[in-house]
Amino acid sequence: MRIEKLHIYGFGKHENVQIDLALGMNVFYGENEAGKSTIQQFILHILFGFPQKNAQLLRYEPKSGASYGGRIQLIDKQFGRVVIERVKGKASGDVALYFEDGTRGGERELESLLHSYKRTDFEAIFSFSLLQLQGFEKMTEEELTRTLLSSGTTGMDTLSNVEAQFVKEMGELFKPSGKKPIINQKIEEIKALEDEWKSHLEEVNKYETSTKRIKEIDLLLDKSNKQENLITAKLQRFMQWKQLKPIKEKQIEIRTALERVQHQTFPTDGIRRFESIKDKEMNVKISTEQLSENLKKLTNSSSVMSLDQLDSIQTFLTYETEWHQLKANRVQLEEEHTKTLQNQMQQLALIGIDWEKNLNDIVSADISLHQEEKLVSLLKKREQLESELQQEKRLFQMKSEDLRLHSARLKELKHTKSSSTEKNILNFNNFIFSGIIFLLGLILSFLQSNWLIGLTFLIVSVIVFIGFQRLSQQPSDTITYENLLKKEEQTLLTQISQLENTIQELEKENQEIEQEMQSFLKRYHLNNQVSPNLLKELFNRLRIIQEQQIQLDQMEKKLYGVRNRMQELFLQAKNIVNISLIEDMLFHQLRDYYLSEKKKLDENESMLNKIRQITLKQEENNSLLHAYAQNIQELFQEAKIETEQDFYTAYNLFEQKLSLENEYKQMQIQLGDNGVVLEEFNATFESESKKQLDELKNIRNELVEEKASLQYKTNKLLVEDHQSEILQKKEQKKAELQEYVKRWAAYKSVVEAIKQMMVQLKEERLPEVLEKAQDYFKLLTGGAYERLVLTPDGSFEAIKANGQRFMIMELSQATKEQAYISLRIALAQSLKNTAPFPIIMDDPFVHFDRFRLQQVVQLMQELQKEQQLLYFSCHDNMQYVWKEAHVVQVATYKPEVEEM
Repeated sequence: MRIEKLHIYGFGKHENVQIDLALGMNVFYGENEAGKSTIQQFILHILFGFPQKNAQLLRYEPKSGASYGGRIQLIDKQFGRVVIERVKGKASGDVALYFEDGTRGGERELESLLHSYKRTDFEAIFSFSLLQLQGFEKMTEEELTRTLLSSGTTGMDTLSNVEAQFVKEMGELFKPSGKKPIINQKIEEIKALEDEWKSHLEEVNKYETSTKRIKEIDLLLDKSNKQENLITAKLQRFMQWKQLKPIKEKQIEIRTALERVQHQTFPTDGIRRFESIKDKEMNVKISTEQLSENLKKLTNSSSVMSLDQLDSIQTFLTYETEWHQLKANRVQLEEEHTKTLQNQMQQLALIGIDWEKNLNDIVSADISLHQEEKLVSLLKKREQLESELQQEKRLFQMKSEDLRLHSARLKELKHTKSSSTEKNILNFNNFIFSGIIFLLGLILSFLQSNWLIGLTFLIVSVIVFIGFQRLSQQPSDTITYENLLKKEEQTLLTQISQLENTIQELEKENQEIEQEMQSFLKRYHLNNQVSPNLLKELFNRLRIIQEQQIQLDQMEKKLYGVRNRMQELFLQAKNIVNISLIEDMLFHQLRDYYLSEKKKLDENESMLNKIRQITLKQEENNSLLHAYAQNIQELFQEAKIETEQDFYTAYNLFEQKLSLENEYKQMQIQLGDNGVVLEEFNATFESESKKQLDELKNIRNELVEEKASLQYKTNKLLVEDHQSEILQKKEQKKAELQEYVKRWAAYKSVVEAIKQMMVQLKEERLPEVLEKAQDYFKLLTGGAYERLVLTPDGSFEAIKANGQRFMIMELSQATKEQAYISLRIALAQSLKNTAPFPIIMDDPFVHFDRFRLQQVVQLMQELQKEQQLLYFSCHDNMQYVWKEAHVVQVATYKPEVEEM
């Protein structure tokens, strides 16, 4: 869930204010009384309702009379974009939800959107302040478990209420030492009825025979009990003897072992004194070794550079300006080279030439104006030839058609007849034939856009028509007309033959020009279908490419010179100093090396003084070692031994002696005044005594059965109506007691089931939360604390990397707050899949120093990738510690004037 926008109608001091929020970290900054806490409470009030007027929480009703309430726009994975509006109405306010699809909702939909969380649950997990962090040491495992399990997603609030109610009901039914609970009263009533029943039985036992025998049986039982008590007392004495016998045997063994080490002596507090001397001796030896190492390092330290070498380095440093100028020139030339190369590639791409394959050919090609004009003339000549060829082909078609028509006329003349009918037909055909020739001429002239063709065909059609008329009028001229047609036919054949030759010559010439064009365009890698209108632009672009290549060659030549000079300076620097150099950091390294060597030269004198001091310290340590050796020999003499191993052996024997003496005293205390004689009892005493007891028990059981039989007979004879009434009341009370006991047992089983469920949920979910909290705590403390654990008594402990444990109350205030933040964030993260709410923080990091603040910022930057964070602060520096945070300047938000 992510909040996108807040729109405050009227809430506290804010009126008609709109605030946009971003994903990730949102910092609300403002000085005291700027209205930060008011905005925080606005969010909680709109989501969970306005508090009652008599509640402890403030309602923040505006003093100016503005409309009380506002709206929150948010995005949820399940519901999409939702607007929650809450205004003044009933006690908690009137709420309305507006969804993306246009539907609306109310309190029930809001409860689903908030996953059934109440305000207390939300504030217990997703909202915290500095005041809450300061009370962390009072938090126990039970409180953490309740906080974890009381979320709206688990329904533990209802179960907790049911548990409390049932415990209360159980207390009203029964208490172990109570008098007022119902079951306690019923038990007392039943006891009173039983006492009354017994008193009535004693009054009616008047039968002498049975009572006499009962008394005899009581005497026999008493005698049997005494015998059993006597045997039991002997058995108890035997059991005591059996228990003390091993102690007595052990005491004898200890006394024997004590006699072997009785004369062992050892110096008072000898081990502590010996080990103290050894520790001091070891420390001195270690100090001596360290001094020797330091002396060795000082004597073996690298030689100091001479002043001449330092001067040569200082002289070379004067080339730094030239070096940086060379680097700048190199970068500039490389950028210009890259830019020119890219432009050249773009030009080649525009004219459709492959940069990798054809660049060299284009650069070396002749693109002079003469070549450009030559190519243009070839293209024009090709177009002219194509036009002439088409015209000749059209003329050839026309002549061929004329030849066909003349051939048809000759055939018609051969079949001419003298009848009038035939003449009429001939006249009609003459008219149609002439019309066809005229129409054909019109069509060809229209298609060729040449009216001369149409005029020619018109003249031919008139001539044909007149000829046929004369033929029909003068049959004698038919032969003459036929000869004329044959002559024209011969002329047409000659013209057609000439046209065929002309067409062949034009095609051959066109083919030669086409081959020459292909060869010319191939040299420039141009498309053979290029238009003459584009040739000038293409040649201009080819000239630009050649100019760019010239520029590239010049740039490469300059780059070569710059790089050679830089390499020359770099090699000169390597010859001056014997260190590994990096080109980009050349003069920085040289300057550092120069300062370092100059410092070494200055420190050379102090090194000699240190060598003298170390020599004196070594002499002092040698004197101490000699004194410690003498002290150890004195301890060895006091213990009457010669080696360190013997010293520890003597100590062990002396400790064994003291231990045996102490153990002997303890056993003497255990035996006390009981005189234990090892031969007091034999091995068969226990079995024989138990056999006697079994026989006495059998006799006693027979007497008890006989007594019970006699009592039953007398009781049966003495039953009266009053006794029946007492029995009835007693049974009735027992039945009532049983009902109350059943109800108490039912409550008890439900309470135990709820407790078991809480234990189970705690075992399943609490370890996950603690594991996350432990990781966060380790991160926030920079690894100073490895773990955050719960002790068996339910309190928290922090464990350092070296294993030291600290109670929470023993930590500094800032470390306590880090632990509490770790737990709060872990709780929120464990519920992010079921309750993905934003985390609201009210300036909880003000006690943190710069390092702690950096660690918590690192943690929050990881969290803000998946969860929205709202941070309220009055400290100016908190605006700048978060990278890419959305900062809300609370004091700058003024009421907006609504547009009418």
